[in-house]
Amino acid sequence: MSWTRVAAISALSLMLGQAAFAAPWRCPASLTPHGDSHRLNNASLFDGPPGEMADLIPIPSGAYDRWDVRNADPYLVCKYAGTDKIITLHAQGAARCQAGGQPFQAVCEK
Repeated sequence: MSWTRVAAISALSLMLGQAAFAAPWRCPASLTPHGDSHRLNNASLFDGPPGEMADLIPIPSGAYDRWDVRNADPYLVCKYAGTDKIITLHAQGAARCQAGGQPFQAVCEK
């Protein structure tokens, strides 16, 4: 493999890695365990692992709840209609999170 090709692959890998790192943490719009589809209908935010029960209180803002998480270790817990299954996202490094709207969405961003 030529050095030019190695350099191009390395540069592409670095760019893709940075893009993935900069992407927001977003609850999937639906969950499909065993073929049944369940839509996202609620979310919670915790400072630290959810098992520690440090549920953060949102700041209501119209159709969305918002959280400033710059001084927290945020965990976004995604909840789905018709199931007790959840998805937990460790949003380490996020500065703000919001949840709400129609359809319901939950996201944390830098």
